[in-house]
Amino acid sequence: MPLLRPVALPASVTSTPWLEGQRPAGPAGCSLAQPQQHAWGAALSLGTGLPVGLAAVLLSARASRRRREKNLAGRDISDVQRCAWGPVQLSHVSATKSIFDEGGAVQMVQGRLPNGIAQFRNVYADQASRYGEEFDLNAGSTDNVYLIKPKNDPWVMIGAFDDNCFEEFFDLLKRPGPNRSTLANLGHIILQFFDGKQVAFIEAMILRRPIRCEPLTVHGTMPIILALQNNLSDAAKARCVLSPIKNKTRLQVEEGRVLKFVISPTLKLPEASVVFDPQTGTLFSGKFFSAHRTIPNTVKPFDNKGAAGWEEYAVDWYHFFDVYFFTRRAQAAIRKIFLLAEALTGPDVECLAPMHGPVVRENTWKLMAKYEAWTEQKMRKEGRRDREVLVMYASAYGNTKALATAIARGLSSAGVRVNEINLEHCPMSDVASSLASCDGFVIGSPTLGGEMPTQVKEALGVVLSSNSEEKLPCGVFGSFGWSGEAVNELQFRLKDGGFPSAFDPIRSKFTPTAEVLSQCEEAGVRMSQKLDSLLVQKRRGQARNVAGAKAASVNNMAMEAFGKMKSSQCVMSTQDKKGEAAIFPVSWVSQASFQPPGVTVAIPGSEFDRVLSTGLEEVVGTGDSALDREAAMALLQSMLGIQTHEGGEISPKQQEQLDEAYKTLEQDCGGEMSPDKILKSVSSGGLSSQVANIRRSSALDAATTDKLPFVLNMVPEGKQAGELVAKQVAHKKGKPSNGCFVHAEAHAFIECSVVHAVDTGDHVLLYAEVKGGKVFDDLARTSVTTFVDKLAKKSKKEKAPALAAFGDSPALGQSGNCFAGSTLATGMPSVRPHQRSASRMGLAAKGGEAEELSEIKMWTGLTPGKEYRLQTLKVDSVAADTSTIRSLDWDRDRFDIEFALERGTTYNAYVIKGSEKTALIDTSHEKFEGLFLDALQKEVDLAKVDYLIVSHTEPDHSGLIAKVLEEAAKVGNESLTVVGSKVCLQFLENLVFRDFQKQQVGNGDKIDLGGGHELEFVIAPNLHWPDTMFTFDHGTGVLYTCDAFGMHYCSKDLEDVEGVAELKPHYSLYYDCLMKPNSRSVITALKKTEGFEVKAVATGHGPMLTVSTAEWMEMYKTWSEKALEKVGPSAAIFWVSNFGQSERVAQVFAHGLTSTSVNVEMWDLNAVDAFELTEVLHRCEILVVCTPPTESKVAQKAIGNIVAGTSVKKHRFVVLDSCAEELQEPVALVAQRFLEQELAEALPPMQVKSKLTPQVLQGFEEAGLNLGRQLTQKEKAVAARGTDKDLAKALGRIGSSLYVVTAAKLGVRHAMVASWVTPASMSPLGISLTIAKDRAMEPLLRVGDSFTVNILEEGNPATLQLMKHFLQRFAPGVDRLDGVDQFAGPNGAAVLRGACAYLECKIITRLDGSDHWISYAEVVGGSVARPDAEAAVHHRKVGTYY
Repeated sequence: MPLLRPVALPASVTSTPWLEGQRPAGPAGCSLAQPQQHAWGAALSLGTGLPVGLAAVLLSARASRRRREKNLAGRDISDVQRCAWGPVQLSHVSATKSIFDEGGAVQMVQGRLPNGIAQFRNVYADQASRYGEEFDLNAGSTDNVYLIKPKNDPWVMIGAFDDNCFEEFFDLLKRPGPNRSTLANLGHIILQFFDGKQVAFIEAMILRRPIRCEPLTVHGTMPIILALQNNLSDAAKARCVLSPIKNKTRLQVEEGRVLKFVISPTLKLPEASVVFDPQTGTLFSGKFFSAHRTIPNTVKPFDNKGAAGWEEYAVDWYHFFDVYFFTRRAQAAIRKIFLLAEALTGPDVECLAPMHGPVVRENTWKLMAKYEAWTEQKMRKEGRRDREVLVMYASAYGNTKALATAIARGLSSAGVRVNEINLEHCPMSDVASSLASCDGFVIGSPTLGGEMPTQVKEALGVVLSSNSEEKLPCGVFGSFGWSGEAVNELQFRLKDGGFPSAFDPIRSKFTPTAEVLSQCEEAGVRMSQKLDSLLVQKRRGQARNVAGAKAASVNNMAMEAFGKMKSSQCVMSTQDKKGEAAIFPVSWVSQASFQPPGVTVAIPGSEFDRVLSTGLEEVVGTGDSALDREAAMALLQSMLGIQTHEGGEISPKQQEQLDEAYKTLEQDCGGEMSPDKILKSVSSGGLSSQVANIRRSSALDAATTDKLPFVLNMVPEGKQAGELVAKQVAHKKGKPSNGCFVHAEAHAFIECSVVHAVDTGDHVLLYAEVKGGKVFDDLARTSVTTFVDKLAKKSKKEKAPALAAFGDSPALGQSGNCFAGSTLATGMPSVRPHQRSASRMGLAAKGGEAEELSEIKMWTGLTPGKEYRLQTLKVDSVAADTSTIRSLDWDRDRFDIEFALERGTTYNAYVIKGSEKTALIDTSHEKFEGLFLDALQKEVDLAKVDYLIVSHTEPDHSGLIAKVLEEAAKVGNESLTVVGSKVCLQFLENLVFRDFQKQQVGNGDKIDLGGGHELEFVIAPNLHWPDTMFTFDHGTGVLYTCDAFGMHYCSKDLEDVEGVAELKPHYSLYYDCLMKPNSRSVITALKKTEGFEVKAVATGHGPMLTVSTAEWMEMYKTWSEKALEKVGPSAAIFWVSNFGQSERVAQVFAHGLTSTSVNVEMWDLNAVDAFELTEVLHRCEILVVCTPPTESKVAQKAIGNIVAGTSVKKHRFVVLDSCAEELQEPVALVAQRFLEQELAEALPPMQVKSKLTPQVLQGFEEAGLNLGRQLTQKEKAVAARGTDKDLAKALGRIGSSLYVVTAAKLGVRHAMVASWVTPASMSPLGISLTIAKDRAMEPLLRVGDSFTVNILEEGNPATLQLMKHFLQRFAPGVDRLDGVDQFAGPNGAAVLRGACAYLECKIITRLDGSDHWISYAEVVGGSVARPDAEAAVHHRKVGTYY
């Protein structure tokens, strides 16, 4: 769904005094009068009943087209084209609009009806999706407005555009041609529908007309007239006449031409009316006979003849009917419309001109008759199936209960059994069991204090945490006194959770009226109809549901789906540790990067160990002479990889590990430890697994450290890799620079060196850079195969060479733990014993620190209905005289931008007790108030705390500063001094509403606490706030960095003992999202710390970095230097701290830019000075500005300086919405300031119209990605052309299957075509997935995320259709799955019914492949739709494109 909209710049308007006593009459030449009594009038007085046989009579074709042409004969109407449509004209807008919550890309199109009537329509792209039940088909839409243009009389407009897109209409009117006179000639506007969004258009139509014109007459039913009276400005009302219409009202358009009105109210459309033009036979039907279907400028906007013409729009017509016209009141309205054609003679309905969708000419009476038949069908009580709906609610004053009772009444009247639950008196276990047995549910809530009650939150949490694959239809309702946020929150949360809505939300202000209660009863009926509709859909879909396999066979089905994956057969050649050639087959090969060129290859673990590990006999030795304990312990320490530190000591934990291993060895050896017995123990005894893990780890390190060189020999079609291995003949022309073997029968080869290696169980996944290559046969293709083919060949010929690529695979049908059974509950890979054996570096003599873990407190403030575990961990000694209080937020699932937290997070504070002074560094999040203060007061007497050092003022670290100052004052400590940077103290004045002692510090300033604890401060702005500073304790070597070097990772381990492999994914994601846009500031801060002897980094989030401190800090340096490499223009993003959602939208937009290697700088408008601005404008070409506060003189001044310092030739700009509503300067005005300097827009201004949801954030990130790709396009094209041609041709010989990868996360769905997907392990079952860093789907494919691989079928037309759909360009935020035949799998990702099989996977880890991410994921499920189908194969000629 497109999520953002540019805003039209303000236009000047004029006004005139209110015209008193204006008679409701039309402009000169037109009259409003009551009709004479004639046959037509008599027909209108017959009542609303329609004779049963009349519909059949009306189906007969009436030859009135000839009669209409006769009436038009002799008239000079240039717009009339009989029996043909005029040319469709497209009004090109300056930029395609994207409108959040109202659809996708929108264009204004003008066309003509064949009867002199002009049509203007806003066309919403077919991938557009506006929220509401009526848009569920996601087929786009049109908003139609019609214009009748008499020759000598005022023109008549029927319909109005809403406030999103009407400016395009006025742009069209300004162009040379007949449209220019529209405003002057217009005399009437007829409104058939009103929801408030039309006011801006009506105002503009009134006020932009020339002053000399007569007042514009606006016609509508009484509800519309009253609404306009209340909403139009005085200036507009002074220049218009509001004229109510009745059933017998007539409007004379010109001599002999009179429009007739029929008021046709329904429950959903109480203001509805239709307008009939007997002269042309056109019925302007408003919402009646509409359809939501996009009709672009390339398609004529009417239906076609015959059965095909009906079927083209039948589904869309019925869906629209199904949403609006399902009640008896709607049936009565439809019958009133039929009465227009009841007379035996006279004008007939020839054409339906609805508000949305196609004009109906060929199927006019068929559609009208269908409406009658459909309503009759709706009115019949079904009762065919015993259905049950859960009605649950909480009610403060009885109003919400009244709504629930009315809905239950409607359900019961439709034959549905109702289970009604008052949440105030019901345990959540009852809610869960009721949900499990019902067919649908409705949930109601009052709004108390701006939110829903706790009971409703808990029930919503039960609903959202349900593991059911099928999302039940739902509805929401509630009462309120002032604002009604609870219903909105319920609506959005259920929508994001994927629950289909059965009816639009129902809201009642205070006591529900009779009309609202009637609406509730109709909603109950609507729910019943929704259940029937879903049942029919389910029955139709069962025959082709890929997920129809029984749950018991999921492992077998997943294995079968896995077996369909195809990849290239190769022979790998390298050298082992002895320098001898090692040659073996591999077939799990894929390209993995462009710049530099790279590949992934999964090789059997046994082959990997053989190549890179020293034989156990060489390590242990041989012989039966017994070893003493000291020699055996030394041997064990070597094999287990335990390193000693200074003084030859090891940590207590490592000593414990070594002692346990020695006990196992004693048991295996029976007390006598000879080399032979030790060798047996480590080979097949109690120590075999532990030693194997250590050896594998050493081999992985050796592969990456030594950049293991190898060659991939590509096997030509018709050959098998095993055949080449059996005949090792060197190629005469194959001369790789790395000296590895090139096979004589290979048709191409590439030479590579390993960059990354990861253990995947029975295989090792390598990412290697390609250094060179050559093609020997331009016509040959690489043989592609599946592991099923390989296993079959192996079973037929036992003497064939071992298929090393598959290791010791389980049988094809074997179930058990060949799937992801070895992952932890958290979704992270199970950590090998040696990974936890790393030592803690000595910060000081600890003597064993004392830890105190608090009780768990539950918190419910983030996601409604979900409970979060909060806990504090107090550690008395993390360094000399230093302790920490870690606030453990175990379950936090999202953070300050688009983070989806897999392992929660922590907020860390530290206490340093010098001999003279005591300092507290940072506090915690305010939700930890009780837990944190309790732990703090146990650790230190607040009366004796001298300094509160504030690293920066982000609320998760400073949320309890005011409370700490208050508690200190209670015990007499009024001298507690807050220490911070200049900007920090400025910010604190707006956060702490009390006087406090303060001390501003700068770079190099020091505070001596005594006892060697001299604290030195480093100002480190923009990491990631402008007020950030580091604190270094010279006494302990601890660097306190707050957000920098942190990660969102919650565990009871104080330090980084889990190891780099476990923590790096969390560390790198944190860096990418928060620090990468500030890479320049990272480098500057690191330079300032170069003189420090840093022994540990004490971060604000995650563990202290003590084990691999230097490595972690080097990563920041390397990543930041790489980010600063010049690739295309640089971008500066100016945001506003502590204001609306400015930081969030700025950071996701920045992440999109940095994902494309654009250099980004982020600056806070509240803190940047004029000198810094001058430097930034010199460095950066793209200026991204978040809307500033209207009341902030500092931010407004900064904006002024930015605008004044721009250059037309150099700079382009983008304006982002800070989402602060009336507190911010409007987006349009900020953009206007840049446009007045004649600066070009890099993107249209981006404004959020509604709530800032994950979908909106996805749209911001995709917009940043699109801009980044645009900025770097030329440079990347040059780099691609610079790739060695032989290498590119050889790399292109790697073939693979074709897939569509889908994922869902936080309510956002995504999909993409992929071919760089290969198997990566058999036990557990795993695959590798490679995705470009600048792909819009990348945020949904991070460690811990789930996705689905849909395997496309060779030779199936559906494959081409899917490829065509998913390879098209999509606007930012558009749901790629709209209009695609699919269903949601257990992991929430889409399963495509056009695929032949699918695999559900979860990402365990990922590798950095330069311009791509390489993910290793374990397969957790899957199924096969067509067992005999083969996967589609993708062959390329060169490796510089996908």
